[in-house]
Amino acid sequence: MTLTTEFRDAVQNKNVISVKIMLKDGLLLNGENFKEMLEYAKEQIPSLIDEHDGEIFKPETEWDEDYLNEQLVVLVNNFSEERIKLLQSIIHKLYGKQTTNEADLTKSLSTDRELTSLQKKGTMVATAGTATFVTGLAGLAMKMSWGGPVTLVGGAAVIVGSAMYKLGKEN
Repeated sequence: MTLTTEFRDAVQNKNVISVKIMLKDGLLLNGENFKEMLEYAKEQIPSLIDEHDGEIFKPETEWDEDYLNEQLVVLVNNFSEERIKLLQSIIHKLYGKQTTNEADLTKSLSTDRELTSLQKKGTMVATAGTATFVTGLAGLAMKMSWGGPVTLVGGAAVIVGSAMYKLGKEN
């Protein structure tokens, strides 16, 4: 699979936040393409990989979709080899294989049951919250006055979306 123009542009422009977000999405959606994307990005941006922040990861017995989502959010701020390997292992455990596209991911998520309406809404809220959170972090990095509030709103949306998803799962 070839790299998208958007990804190449982000790498060439050294837009590290965008590159990390695209890599995060590639990791979740397509393991093989992720490897190609990561190698390309590391060649162009040698400082892309962060030193691990020292977080001690949960044991495999505690891995679930909530932990996967939590680690995907943290990955953007601590893009370490250790966290990438953790996420690859969690994805493999939860979905049995590296997915090849969004349709496969959706299918693997809903193999046993369809998502409830509340779970779908929770997923949308959490996804929007993640994007808002990352945008806020970028604002903070650029010392913009709106960075802090936007980060807080994004983080709150992730929490609310996760709670909605979990609530929908229990009903």
